[in-house]
Amino acid sequence: MGAIAVACAIQEVVSIGTPVAGLYPQLFTLLLKLVSCTLGQEMPASSLSLRRRVMQQGERQQMADPCRLSTTTLKCVQAQAMREGLTKESDEGDNLWPLLHDPSTHHLGVCALARSMAVWQQGVIANIMEQLLPSLTSSSENYRITGTAFFSELMKEPVIWKHRNLCDVLISMDQSAWDCNATLRQMAIRGLGNTACGAPHKVRKHKQIILESVIRGLYHLARTEVVCESLKALRGILALLTDRDVSFYFKEIVLQTRTFFEDEQDDVRLTAIVLFENLASLTGRRWKIFFAEEIKKSMISFLLHLWDPNPKVGAACLDVLMVSIPFLGLQDLYGVLDRLLDGQDPPRARDFYRQFCVKLAKKNQEILWILHTHSFTFFASSWEVIRSAAIKLTDAIVFNLTNQYVELLDREQLTTRLQALRQDPCVSVQRAAEAAVQTLLRRCREIGALL
Repeated sequence: MGAIAVACAIQEVVSIGTPVAGLYPQLFTLLLKLVSCTLGQEMPASSLSLRRRVMQQGERQQMADPCRLSTTTLKCVQAQAMREGLTKESDEGDNLWPLLHDPSTHHLGVCALARSMAVWQQGVIANIMEQLLPSLTSSSENYRITGTAFFSELMKEPVIWKHRNLCDVLISMDQSAWDCNATLRQMAIRGLGNTACGAPHKVRKHKQIILESVIRGLYHLARTEVVCESLKALRGILALLTDRDVSFYFKEIVLQTRTFFEDEQDDVRLTAIVLFENLASLTGRRWKIFFAEEIKKSMISFLLHLWDPNPKVGAACLDVLMVSIPFLGLQDLYGVLDRLLDGQDPPRARDFYRQFCVKLAKKNQEILWILHTHSFTFFASSWEVIRSAAIKLTDAIVFNLTNQYVELLDREQLTTRLQALRQDPCVSVQRAAEAAVQTLLRRCREIGALL
Protein backbone atom coordinates (compact mmCIF):
# COMPACT_ATOMS: atom_id res chain seq x y z
CA MET A 1 0.00 0.00 0.00
CA GLY A 2 2.77 2.45 0.96
CA ALA A 3 4.86 1.48 -2.05
CA ILE A 4 1.93 2.04 -4.39
CA ALA A 5 1.37 5.47 -2.92
CA VAL A 6 5.05 6.27 -3.46
CA ALA A 7 4.82 5.18 -7.12
CA CYS A 8 1.77 7.38 -7.61
CA ALA A 9 3.52 10.34 -6.03
CA ILE A 10 6.67 9.88 -8.13
CA GLN A 11 4.67 9.78 -11.33
CA GLU A 12 2.72 12.91 -10.45
CA VAL A 13 5.95 14.82 -9.82
CA VAL A 14 7.97 13.50 -12.77
CA SER A 15 5.13 13.70 -15.31
CA ILE A 16 5.21 17.51 -15.14
CA GLY A 17 8.87 17.57 -16.20
CA THR A 18 10.63 17.70 -12.83
CA PRO A 19 14.36 16.89 -13.37
CA VAL A 20 15.45 13.48 -12.04
CA ALA A 21 19.24 13.71 -12.46
CA GLY A 22 20.04 14.06 -8.77
CA LEU A 23 17.98 11.04 -7.72
CA TYR A 24 17.83 8.98 -10.91
CA PRO A 25 19.78 5.89 -9.70
CA GLN A 26 17.71 5.74 -6.53
CA LEU A 27 14.42 6.24 -8.38
CA PHE A 28 15.32 3.66 -10.99
CA THR A 29 16.29 0.92 -8.52
CA LEU A 30 13.31 1.65 -6.26
CA LEU A 31 10.83 1.39 -9.12
CA LEU A 32 12.50 -1.65 -10.67
CA LYS A 33 12.27 -3.40 -7.31
CA LEU A 34 8.63 -2.37 -7.02
CA VAL A 35 7.89 -3.76 -10.49
CA SER A 36 9.64 -7.00 -9.55
CA CYS A 37 7.99 -7.48 -6.18
CA THR A 38 4.47 -6.76 -7.46
CA LEU A 39 4.58 -9.11 -10.46
CA GLY A 40 1.27 -10.94 -10.73
CA GLN A 41 -0.29 -9.17 -7.75
CA GLU A 42 -3.64 -7.39 -7.62
CA MET A 43 -4.02 -3.92 -6.21
CA PRO A 44 -5.79 -3.48 -2.86
CA ALA A 45 -9.18 -1.84 -3.30
CA SER A 46 -8.20 1.02 -1.00
CA SER A 47 -5.46 2.03 -3.44
CA LEU A 48 -7.70 2.38 -6.46
CA SER A 49 -8.50 6.03 -5.77
CA LEU A 50 -4.78 6.86 -5.85
CA ARG A 51 -4.44 4.96 -9.08
CA ARG A 52 -7.32 6.83 -10.70
CA ARG A 53 -5.68 10.17 -10.00
CA VAL A 54 -2.38 9.08 -11.55
CA MET A 55 -3.24 6.90 -14.52
CA GLN A 56 -4.33 8.35 -17.82
CA GLN A 57 -8.01 8.22 -18.74
CA GLY A 58 -7.51 5.34 -21.21
CA GLU A 59 -5.83 3.19 -18.56
CA ARG A 60 -8.51 3.49 -15.88
CA GLN A 61 -10.45 0.54 -17.21
CA GLN A 62 -7.52 -1.86 -16.83
CA MET A 63 -7.63 -4.55 -14.15
CA ALA A 64 -6.26 -3.38 -10.81
CA ASP A 65 -2.60 -4.19 -11.23
CA PRO A 66 0.12 -2.64 -9.02
CA CYS A 67 2.86 -3.98 -11.28
CA ARG A 68 1.39 -2.15 -14.26
CA LEU A 69 1.25 1.04 -12.20
CA SER A 70 4.88 0.59 -11.11
CA THR A 71 5.89 -0.10 -14.70
CA THR A 72 4.09 3.00 -15.93
CA THR A 73 5.86 5.09 -13.31
CA LEU A 74 9.23 3.61 -14.26
CA LYS A 75 8.45 4.38 -17.91
CA CYS A 76 7.73 7.97 -16.96
CA VAL A 77 11.03 8.26 -15.07
CA GLN A 78 12.95 6.69 -17.96
CA ALA A 79 11.39 9.12 -20.43
CA GLN A 80 12.50 12.05 -18.29
CA ALA A 81 15.96 10.50 -17.86
CA MET A 82 16.29 10.20 -21.65
CA ARG A 83 15.42 13.86 -22.06
CA GLU A 84 18.21 14.65 -19.59
CA GLY A 85 20.70 12.39 -21.39
CA LEU A 86 20.99 9.95 -18.47
CA THR A 87 19.94 6.90 -20.47
CA LYS A 88 18.82 5.94 -23.97
CA GLU A 89 15.83 4.20 -25.48
CA SER A 90 15.73 0.41 -25.25
CA ASP A 91 16.26 -1.69 -28.38
CA GLU A 92 12.79 -3.12 -27.67
CA GLY A 93 11.16 0.31 -28.00
CA ASP A 94 7.64 0.48 -26.58
CA ASN A 95 7.54 -3.31 -26.40
CA LEU A 96 9.82 -3.08 -23.37
CA TRP A 97 7.05 -2.18 -20.95
CA PRO A 98 4.66 -5.08 -21.69
CA LEU A 99 7.66 -7.41 -21.39
CA LEU A 100 8.58 -5.91 -18.05
CA HIS A 101 5.23 -6.24 -16.30
CA ASP A 102 4.38 -9.72 -17.63
CA PRO A 103 5.65 -12.38 -15.17
CA SER A 104 6.55 -14.75 -18.03
CA THR A 105 8.72 -12.18 -19.86
CA HIS A 106 9.80 -9.87 -17.03
CA HIS A 107 13.40 -11.12 -17.15
CA LEU A 108 13.61 -10.36 -20.87
CA GLY A 109 12.35 -6.84 -20.26
CA VAL A 110 14.96 -6.32 -17.54
CA CYS A 111 17.69 -7.53 -19.91
CA ALA A 112 16.53 -5.05 -22.56
CA LEU A 113 16.50 -2.29 -19.96
CA ALA A 114 20.04 -3.15 -18.86
CA ARG A 115 21.33 -3.19 -22.44
CA SER A 116 20.08 0.35 -22.98
CA MET A 117 21.91 1.61 -19.88
CA ALA A 118 25.09 -0.48 -19.74
CA VAL A 119 27.66 1.89 -21.24
CA TRP A 120 25.69 5.11 -21.59
CA GLN A 121 26.66 6.91 -18.38
CA GLN A 122 29.37 5.19 -16.34
CA GLY A 123 28.69 7.14 -13.17
CA VAL A 124 24.97 6.44 -13.34
CA ILE A 125 25.30 2.71 -14.04
CA ALA A 126 27.93 2.32 -11.29
CA ASN A 127 25.51 3.85 -8.78
CA ILE A 128 22.65 1.66 -10.00
CA MET A 129 24.82 -1.46 -9.77
CA GLU A 130 25.77 -0.60 -6.19
CA GLN A 131 22.12 -0.32 -5.22
CA LEU A 132 21.07 -3.47 -7.10
CA LEU A 133 23.73 -5.74 -5.60
CA PRO A 134 21.47 -6.81 -2.68
CA SER A 135 18.95 -8.14 -5.22
CA LEU A 136 21.29 -11.04 -6.04
CA THR A 137 20.82 -12.50 -2.55
CA SER A 138 17.30 -11.20 -1.84
CA SER A 139 14.77 -13.40 -0.06
CA SER A 140 12.33 -12.51 -2.85
CA GLU A 141 12.73 -14.95 -5.72
CA ASN A 142 11.28 -12.42 -8.16
CA TYR A 143 13.79 -9.79 -7.09
CA ARG A 144 16.69 -12.25 -7.41
CA ILE A 145 15.57 -12.95 -10.98
CA THR A 146 15.33 -9.21 -11.69
CA GLY A 147 18.79 -8.48 -10.32
CA THR A 148 20.38 -11.48 -12.00
CA ALA A 149 18.82 -10.57 -15.35
CA PHE A 150 20.07 -6.98 -15.07
CA PHE A 151 23.62 -7.97 -14.14
CA SER A 152 23.71 -10.75 -16.75
CA GLU A 153 23.69 -8.10 -19.49
CA LEU A 154 26.31 -5.95 -17.76
CA MET A 155 28.72 -8.89 -17.56
CA LYS A 156 29.47 -8.63 -21.29
CA GLU A 157 30.73 -5.05 -21.13
CA PRO A 158 34.57 -4.81 -20.83
CA VAL A 159 34.33 -1.16 -19.77
CA ILE A 160 32.24 -2.10 -16.74
CA TRP A 161 34.69 -4.83 -15.73
CA LYS A 162 37.52 -2.32 -16.19
CA HIS A 163 36.10 0.16 -13.71
CA ARG A 164 34.56 -2.28 -11.27
CA ASN A 165 35.39 -5.64 -9.75
CA LEU A 166 32.44 -7.92 -10.54
CA CYS A 167 33.90 -11.06 -8.98
CA ASP A 168 31.21 -11.08 -6.29
CA VAL A 169 28.58 -10.90 -9.02
CA LEU A 170 30.31 -13.72 -10.91
CA ILE A 171 30.24 -15.91 -7.79
CA SER A 172 26.56 -15.16 -7.30
CA MET A 173 25.86 -16.03 -10.96
CA ASP A 174 27.65 -19.33 -10.52
CA GLN A 175 25.58 -20.19 -7.46
CA SER A 176 22.30 -19.19 -9.13
CA ALA A 177 23.14 -21.37 -12.15
CA TRP A 178 22.28 -24.34 -9.91
CA ASP A 179 19.02 -22.88 -8.58
CA CYS A 180 15.78 -24.84 -8.89
CA ASN A 181 14.05 -21.85 -10.51
CA ALA A 182 14.51 -22.26 -14.26
CA THR A 183 14.33 -18.53 -15.10
CA LEU A 184 16.92 -17.69 -12.47
CA ARG A 185 19.16 -20.44 -13.83
CA GLN A 186 18.75 -19.15 -17.37
CA MET A 187 19.72 -15.60 -16.42
CA ALA A 188 22.67 -16.76 -14.33
CA ILE A 189 23.97 -18.92 -17.19
CA ARG A 190 23.55 -15.95 -19.53
CA GLY A 191 25.69 -13.91 -17.15
CA LEU A 192 28.40 -16.58 -17.06
CA GLY A 193 28.38 -16.79 -20.85
CA ASN A 194 28.50 -13.01 -21.25
CA THR A 195 31.57 -12.88 -19.03
CA ALA A 196 33.44 -14.41 -21.96
CA CYS A 197 32.96 -11.06 -23.74
CA GLY A 198 33.37 -8.76 -20.76
CA ALA A 199 36.24 -10.42 -18.92
CA PRO A 200 37.89 -13.28 -20.86
CA HIS A 201 40.69 -13.47 -18.26
CA LYS A 202 38.12 -14.27 -15.56
CA VAL A 203 36.70 -17.12 -17.64
CA ARG A 204 40.15 -18.60 -18.13
CA LYS A 205 40.93 -18.21 -14.44
CA HIS A 206 37.67 -19.79 -13.23
CA LYS A 207 37.08 -22.12 -16.19
CA GLN A 208 36.37 -25.23 -14.13
CA ILE A 209 33.56 -23.85 -11.98
CA ILE A 210 32.06 -21.91 -14.90
CA LEU A 211 32.11 -24.91 -17.24
CA GLU A 212 30.55 -27.20 -14.65
CA SER A 213 27.73 -24.74 -13.99
CA VAL A 214 26.98 -24.12 -17.66
CA ILE A 215 27.22 -27.80 -18.68
CA ARG A 216 24.75 -28.62 -15.91
CA GLY A 217 22.20 -26.47 -17.75
CA LEU A 218 22.28 -28.87 -20.71
CA TYR A 219 20.47 -31.44 -18.55
CA HIS A 220 17.49 -29.14 -17.82
CA LEU A 221 15.42 -30.82 -20.51
CA ALA A 222 12.08 -29.59 -19.20
CA ARG A 223 12.98 -25.98 -20.06
CA THR A 224 14.50 -25.49 -23.49
CA GLU A 225 15.35 -21.85 -22.72
CA VAL A 226 17.84 -23.05 -20.07
CA VAL A 227 19.32 -25.54 -22.53
CA CYS A 228 19.60 -22.91 -25.27
CA GLU A 229 21.22 -20.42 -22.90
CA SER A 230 23.76 -23.08 -21.90
CA LEU A 231 24.57 -23.91 -25.52
CA LYS A 232 25.08 -20.22 -26.32
CA ALA A 233 27.20 -19.69 -23.23
CA LEU A 234 29.40 -22.66 -24.10
CA ARG A 235 30.04 -21.23 -27.57
CA GLY A 236 31.49 -18.07 -26.06
CA ILE A 237 33.37 -19.78 -23.25
CA LEU A 238 34.94 -22.53 -25.37
CA ALA A 239 36.22 -19.96 -27.85
CA LEU A 240 38.56 -18.73 -25.09
CA LEU A 241 39.89 -22.14 -24.05
CA THR A 242 42.36 -24.67 -25.42
CA ASP A 243 41.78 -28.37 -26.03
CA ARG A 244 43.73 -29.08 -22.83
CA ASP A 245 41.44 -26.76 -20.85
CA VAL A 246 38.35 -28.54 -22.16
CA SER A 247 39.63 -32.12 -22.39
CA PHE A 248 38.02 -33.35 -19.15
CA TYR A 249 34.58 -32.07 -20.25
CA PHE A 250 34.87 -32.64 -24.00
CA LYS A 251 33.09 -35.97 -24.27
CA GLU A 252 30.19 -34.87 -22.07
CA ILE A 253 29.71 -31.64 -24.02
CA VAL A 254 29.72 -33.46 -27.36
CA LEU A 255 27.24 -36.12 -26.26
CA GLN A 256 24.84 -33.60 -24.73
CA THR A 257 25.09 -31.23 -27.69
CA ARG A 258 24.15 -34.00 -30.12
CA THR A 259 20.86 -34.60 -28.32
CA PHE A 260 19.53 -31.22 -29.48
CA PHE A 261 20.07 -31.51 -33.25
CA GLU A 262 16.39 -32.45 -33.70
CA ASP A 263 14.91 -30.04 -31.17
CA GLU A 264 11.67 -28.41 -32.28
CA GLN A 265 12.92 -24.97 -31.22
CA ASP A 266 14.87 -23.38 -34.07
CA ASP A 267 17.23 -21.52 -31.75
CA VAL A 268 18.15 -24.65 -29.80
CA ARG A 269 18.69 -26.68 -32.97
CA LEU A 270 20.79 -23.96 -34.58
CA THR A 271 22.95 -23.27 -31.53
CA ALA A 272 23.64 -26.98 -30.95
CA ILE A 273 24.81 -27.46 -34.55
CA VAL A 274 27.05 -24.40 -34.43
CA LEU A 275 28.50 -25.51 -31.08
CA PHE A 276 29.27 -28.94 -32.53
CA GLU A 277 31.19 -27.23 -35.33
CA ASN A 278 33.16 -25.23 -32.76
CA LEU A 279 34.02 -28.41 -30.85
CA ALA A 280 35.90 -29.72 -33.90
CA SER A 281 38.78 -27.39 -33.07
CA LEU A 282 39.05 -28.69 -29.49
CA THR A 283 39.41 -32.42 -30.05
CA GLY A 284 43.14 -32.52 -29.45
CA ARG A 285 44.86 -35.87 -29.94
CA ARG A 286 42.89 -37.51 -27.13
CA TRP A 287 39.40 -37.07 -28.58
CA LYS A 288 39.99 -37.07 -32.35
CA ILE A 289 38.87 -40.67 -32.92
CA PHE A 290 35.90 -40.28 -30.58
CA PHE A 291 34.80 -37.11 -32.38
CA ALA A 292 35.06 -38.84 -35.76
CA GLU A 293 32.67 -41.54 -34.52
CA GLU A 294 30.23 -38.90 -33.27
CA ILE A 295 30.37 -37.24 -36.67
CA LYS A 296 29.35 -40.53 -38.29
CA LYS A 297 26.32 -40.68 -36.01
CA SER A 298 25.48 -37.01 -36.58
CA MET A 299 25.97 -36.82 -40.33
CA ILE A 300 22.41 -37.91 -41.07
CA SER A 301 21.09 -34.87 -39.16
CA PHE A 302 23.44 -32.49 -40.94
CA LEU A 303 22.58 -33.87 -44.37
CA LEU A 304 18.83 -33.76 -43.85
CA HIS A 305 18.73 -30.37 -42.16
CA LEU A 306 20.47 -28.80 -45.12
CA TRP A 307 16.82 -28.36 -46.13
CA ASP A 308 15.66 -27.32 -42.67
CA PRO A 309 12.58 -25.07 -42.55
CA ASN A 310 14.88 -22.45 -41.01
CA PRO A 311 17.50 -21.36 -43.61
CA LYS A 312 19.97 -20.45 -40.84
CA VAL A 313 19.95 -24.06 -39.67
CA GLY A 314 20.57 -25.23 -43.23
CA ALA A 315 23.56 -22.89 -43.56
CA ALA A 316 24.95 -24.10 -40.22
CA CYS A 317 24.65 -27.72 -41.38
CA LEU A 318 26.66 -26.94 -44.50
CA ASP A 319 29.35 -25.29 -42.37
CA VAL A 320 29.56 -28.20 -39.94
CA LEU A 321 29.77 -30.71 -42.80
CA MET A 322 32.67 -28.75 -44.29
CA VAL A 323 34.48 -28.89 -40.95
CA SER A 324 33.60 -32.53 -40.25
CA ILE A 325 34.52 -34.42 -43.42
CA PRO A 326 38.31 -34.20 -42.90
CA PHE A 327 37.85 -36.22 -39.69
CA LEU A 328 36.49 -39.03 -41.87
CA GLY A 329 39.03 -38.66 -44.67
CA LEU A 330 36.28 -37.63 -47.10
CA GLN A 331 37.81 -34.50 -48.61
CA ASP A 332 36.56 -35.71 -52.03
CA LEU A 333 33.10 -34.56 -50.93
CA TYR A 334 34.06 -30.88 -50.82
CA GLY A 335 33.16 -30.48 -54.48
CA VAL A 336 29.63 -31.78 -53.94
CA LEU A 337 29.12 -29.55 -50.89
CA ASP A 338 30.46 -26.54 -52.77
CA ARG A 339 27.59 -26.85 -55.22
CA LEU A 340 25.20 -25.90 -52.42
CA LEU A 341 26.95 -22.53 -52.26
CA ASP A 342 25.84 -21.74 -55.81
CA GLY A 343 23.39 -18.95 -55.14
CA GLN A 344 21.98 -18.97 -58.68
CA ASP A 345 21.54 -22.68 -59.35
CA PRO A 346 21.88 -24.82 -56.21
CA PRO A 347 21.04 -28.52 -56.67
CA ARG A 348 17.69 -29.95 -55.57
CA ALA A 349 17.74 -32.34 -52.63
CA ARG A 350 17.37 -35.47 -54.79
CA ASP A 351 20.22 -34.47 -57.11
CA PHE A 352 22.47 -33.44 -54.24
CA TYR A 353 21.97 -36.73 -52.36
CA ARG A 354 22.65 -38.75 -55.50
CA GLN A 355 25.91 -36.91 -56.15
CA PHE A 356 26.90 -37.10 -52.48
CA CYS A 357 26.22 -40.82 -52.19
CA VAL A 358 28.02 -41.64 -55.46
CA LYS A 359 31.18 -40.02 -54.08
CA LEU A 360 30.73 -41.50 -50.62
CA ALA A 361 30.07 -45.01 -51.99
CA LYS A 362 33.42 -45.00 -53.77
CA LYS A 363 35.23 -43.86 -50.64
CA ASN A 364 33.49 -45.48 -47.68
CA GLN A 365 30.56 -47.93 -47.91
CA GLU A 366 30.51 -48.29 -44.12
CA ILE A 367 29.48 -44.65 -43.60
CA LEU A 368 26.87 -45.01 -46.33
CA TRP A 369 25.46 -47.95 -44.39
CA ILE A 370 25.53 -45.99 -41.12
CA LEU A 371 23.51 -43.23 -42.80
CA HIS A 372 20.94 -45.82 -43.84
CA THR A 373 20.63 -47.32 -40.34
CA HIS A 374 19.96 -43.86 -38.87
CA SER A 375 17.49 -42.72 -41.51
CA PHE A 376 14.32 -44.54 -40.35
CA THR A 377 13.83 -42.18 -37.41
CA PHE A 378 13.42 -39.25 -39.78
CA PHE A 379 10.60 -40.89 -41.72
CA ALA A 380 8.36 -39.83 -38.84
CA SER A 381 9.69 -36.25 -38.58
CA SER A 382 7.10 -33.57 -37.88
CA TRP A 383 8.64 -31.49 -40.68
CA GLU A 384 7.41 -32.46 -44.14
CA VAL A 385 10.61 -31.24 -45.77
CA ILE A 386 12.72 -33.47 -43.49
CA ARG A 387 10.52 -36.54 -44.15
CA SER A 388 10.88 -35.91 -47.86
CA ALA A 389 14.65 -35.38 -47.58
CA ALA A 390 15.06 -38.56 -45.53
CA ILE A 391 13.30 -40.62 -48.20
CA LYS A 392 15.34 -39.04 -51.01
CA LEU A 393 18.56 -39.71 -49.10
CA THR A 394 17.48 -43.33 -48.50
CA ASP A 395 16.76 -43.67 -52.21
CA ALA A 396 20.29 -42.45 -53.04
CA ILE A 397 21.86 -44.70 -50.40
CA VAL A 398 20.08 -47.85 -51.62
CA PHE A 399 21.03 -47.04 -55.20
CA ASN A 400 24.73 -46.77 -54.29
CA LEU A 401 25.16 -49.62 -51.80
CA THR A 402 27.20 -52.58 -52.99
CA ASN A 403 25.33 -55.86 -53.52
CA GLN A 404 26.84 -57.13 -50.28
CA TYR A 405 25.21 -54.32 -48.30
CA VAL A 406 21.92 -54.58 -50.24
CA GLU A 407 21.67 -58.18 -49.03
CA LEU A 408 21.93 -56.89 -45.46
CA LEU A 409 18.95 -54.55 -45.87
CA ASP A 410 15.86 -55.30 -43.83
CA ARG A 411 13.90 -55.16 -47.05
CA GLU A 412 10.57 -56.01 -45.47
CA GLN A 413 10.79 -53.24 -42.88
CA LEU A 414 12.04 -50.68 -45.41
CA THR A 415 9.28 -51.57 -47.88
CA THR A 416 6.59 -51.35 -45.18
CA ARG A 417 7.79 -47.90 -44.11
CA LEU A 418 8.01 -46.59 -47.66
CA GLN A 419 4.57 -47.95 -48.54
CA ALA A 420 3.13 -46.16 -45.52
CA LEU A 421 4.78 -42.92 -46.62
CA ARG A 422 3.07 -43.23 -50.01
CA GLN A 423 -0.08 -42.29 -48.07
CA ASP A 424 1.58 -39.24 -46.42
CA PRO A 425 -0.48 -36.01 -46.49
CA CYS A 426 2.43 -34.25 -48.21
CA VAL A 427 2.57 -34.84 -51.99
CA SER A 428 6.36 -34.45 -52.17
CA VAL A 429 6.73 -37.17 -49.52
CA GLN A 430 4.39 -39.45 -51.48
CA ARG A 431 6.39 -38.99 -54.67
CA ALA A 432 9.74 -39.48 -52.92
CA ALA A 433 8.44 -42.70 -51.30
CA GLU A 434 7.20 -44.05 -54.66
CA ALA A 435 10.59 -43.37 -56.28
CA ALA A 436 12.43 -45.01 -53.37
CA VAL A 437 10.26 -48.14 -53.61
CA GLN A 438 11.12 -48.44 -57.31
CA THR A 439 14.84 -48.05 -56.56
CA LEU A 440 14.64 -50.76 -53.90
CA LEU A 441 12.83 -53.09 -56.34
CA ARG A 442 15.53 -52.60 -58.97
CA ARG A 443 18.34 -53.30 -56.50
CA CYS A 444 16.59 -56.43 -55.24
CA ARG A 445 16.20 -57.72 -58.79
CA GLU A 446 19.91 -57.15 -59.36
CA ILE A 447 20.83 -59.53 -56.55
CA GLY A 448 17.96 -61.93 -57.25
CA ALA A 449 16.18 -61.13 -53.98
CA LEU A 450 12.45 -60.88 -53.37
CA LEU A 451 10.70 -58.15 -51.40
